[in-house]
Amino acid sequence: MKMSSYAKSLAWCLVFSVTLMGIPCIAVSANEVKATTFTTGKEENTSGSAISGGAVSGGAIVTPTPVPLDDVSVYKPDTPKVTVRGGSKRVRVQWKKIDNADGYYVYYRPATSVQYKKVATITDKKIVEYDKKSLEQNTTYHFLVSAYRNVNGYVVESNLSSSVSAKTVAVSATSKKAKVYGTKAKFKKSPAYKKFTKMKSSMNYSKSFAIPGMVSTNVGGFSSKNMVPQAICHAGSYLLISAYDSKGVDYSVVYVVSKAAKSYITTIVLPSKAKVGGMAYDGTNIWISKGSSVAYFPYTVVTDAVNAGTAYTTLKQYNGVFKVTGTASYMGYYDEILWVGAFKQSSSSMIGYRVENKTTTPSLKETYTMAVPSKTQGITFQEDGTLVLTRGYKKNTSESGYISQIRTYMPSYENASVGGKVLKNSVRKKTKMPPKIEGVAIYGTYTYTLFSSAHYGKCKYPVDRVIALKTNKLLN
Repeated sequence: MKMSSYAKSLAWCLVFSVTLMGIPCIAVSANEVKATTFTTGKEENTSGSAISGGAVSGGAIVTPTPVPLDDVSVYKPDTPKVTVRGGSKRVRVQWKKIDNADGYYVYYRPATSVQYKKVATITDKKIVEYDKKSLEQNTTYHFLVSAYRNVNGYVVESNLSSSVSAKTVAVSATSKKAKVYGTKAKFKKSPAYKKFTKMKSSMNYSKSFAIPGMVSTNVGGFSSKNMVPQAICHAGSYLLISAYDSKGVDYSVVYVVSKAAKSYITTIVLPSKAKVGGMAYDGTNIWISKGSSVAYFPYTVVTDAVNAGTAYTTLKQYNGVFKVTGTASYMGYYDEILWVGAFKQSSSSMIGYRVENKTTTPSLKETYTMAVPSKTQGITFQEDGTLVLTRGYKKNTSESGYISQIRTYMPSYENASVGGKVLKNSVRKKTKMPPKIEGVAIYGTYTYTLFSSAHYGKCKYPVDRVIALKTNKLLN
C-alpha cells in the first residue's frame, strides 16, 4: 500500500523516537512548523496545576513501541479546540472535551521563545482546564493542547491544536464599594428606598453594608465582573455571602465579611461553578448547595482564610458531597436539622436532613418535610425556631409573576407526624421588599437580607447593599 507523505514522515518519526532513547517527535501544525521547536523539558507539575482534581504526571513524554501505522488514523483522537485567558501571573487554558480521548498534553512557550515545552499531562479525561502559574506579569504566552488515547498499551496522540495566546495582567482587588449608590445620601434617594416603605422603616443603615465583589472579584487570580450574590449566613464572627459567575467562566465564591465591622475581609474560591443558592452553618461546618447535591467544608477553612491575610483562598475540594432529593436551591439550619429545598413556581416542600457526626465525619439522614410557598429563595431560623423565608421572582414589578417579600412562620416542630411532616402553620407577617431578594440570615436582633438586583442593568429598583432589618418588625 502506498503511503502518503504525512504517513511516511510519521513512520520515520515513530521509528526514530524509539531508536533515540524514547525522545518524542511531535507533529506541528503548518502555521507553527517553520518557527517552532519542541522539548520535553522538566516543566510538568512545577508551576501549573490541574483544575478540579485529577493528575499531572512529571517527566518527559514517553513514546512506547509505535502502533502499527495502518491503525494510527483509526485510533487517533480528535484535535482539541482551545481558548486561553490571562490572569495575574497565570494563564488558564481550556478546551472542549474530546469523547475519544483518555487525557491531554499541554504545551506552552513565552512569546520571546520559539520553543514549546510540555507543561502537563492531564490523565483524567473529564478535566478540560489547566492553570499555568508563576509566569511573568504583562507577558504574552502561547499554548497548544493535544489529546491522547491509550490503545492496547500504546499511546496515540492527536494533532496539535491551533496555537492560542494570552497576556498575563494585574488583577484588581475584590471591590468593597457599593455598585450603584456610592454614598448613604445617594442610597436614601434611590427608587427602592423611596418606594418600599416597609424596608425603609425597618432597616438600620449603620448595620447595613455594600455587597462585596459586585464591581469586580478576584477569583483565584482572575478578574470577574459577573458575580451574582445568592445566599447569606452567619458563621462565628463572620457573615458569609455566596455568589456565582453569571457567564459560567469563573468559579463560585464565598465572600467573608466581619460581623462586627460589617466590612469585607477575603474571598474563598469554591471548587465548582454551581449557583450556590443555599448556604448554612451547623456550628462546625459550612454547608453549600451544589445542584442536586449539598457539600460541606469545616468552619476552620473560613478562619484560616482570614488569618492568612491574602486576597483569596482556593478550596481545592469539598470535604464531603451528598445527593439530596431535588435541587438544593436554598437551605437553613436549626436544631441539628439541615433544611434543603428547591425553587419552584408552585408550592412545594423542603426536606429536613438530620446532620449526624458533624464534628467528625458528617452524614445526612432524611427526617422531616415542611410545605413552603412557591418561589421561595432563602430561609433562616431564629433561636426559638421562627422560620424567616424570602420569596422572589422577576426583576421588575410590572413583569408577570413578580414577587419579592419576606414571610415569617412559627412551625410546630414538636408535633411532627409519624412520617416526619412538620406544619409551618399560618404566616405571621408578610413584608414587601425590593426586587430580586435572595438569601436571608439572622444575627442578634437583626435580619440581614441579600439582593441580586444590582447585577441586572434593567432593574428599576436595585439594592446594592445587604440590608439589616429589625427582626421584631418582621414578626409584629
